[in-house]
Amino acid sequence: MSDEITEWWLVRHAPAVNPERTVYGALDLDVTLPGIEVFEALSAMLPADPVWLATPLARTMKTLDGILRARGAEGAEIHIEPGFAEQHFGDWEGRPSAEVWAEIREEDKTWPADILPPGGESFSDVAARVAESAAAWSERLRGRAAVAVVHSGSIRAFLASATGAPPEAALSYVIDTLSVTRCDDLGPLGWRVGFVNRLPSPLRR
Repeated sequence: MSDEITEWWLVRHAPAVNPERTVYGALDLDVTLPGIEVFEALSAMLPADPVWLATPLARTMKTLDGILRARGAEGAEIHIEPGFAEQHFGDWEGRPSAEVWAEIREEDKTWPADILPPGGESFSDVAARVAESAAAWSERLRGRAAVAVVHSGSIRAFLASATGAPPEAALSYVIDTLSVTRCDDLGPLGWRVGFVNRLPSPLRR
């Protein structure tokens, strides 16, 4: 790897336990963890000796723990990065998703990046803070690979930076749970995208 490149391997956490189908972003929901064969396949997709990152929420930490167990690396150092957290939906957190969507549609809106949930943050806000944190970590880790177990919103924010597209355009990406997305920070040359939403073999459709 070039000394100028920081590899980013972005993993979305395992499925959240959310039987009521509520809006969650900052809520610290539990996850349904897959079997060891999924974690082994996921681990095999990732680089051998990366820097490991997660967000403060349990769903990313538990997913990363599963990856580390699958490769016998339970004692690996994990860096917690709040800047990679999921969008905070403010007063919508914990409310039924269908109810919130109905209110949005009553106002003839879809989901542009600048809709601001009451008491929360817009996706444009998320894109800005993720870009700032990614730039800081990229400088710190030049010439290394980073595996960040994060959230769908965080990964879309990375893609907004990597493609140079407006944040709203990044909302069109599908980011499945337990998928891997690859972006490289090339330093002065900007970013490149290797692939998006690649699933471990046991989960491929």
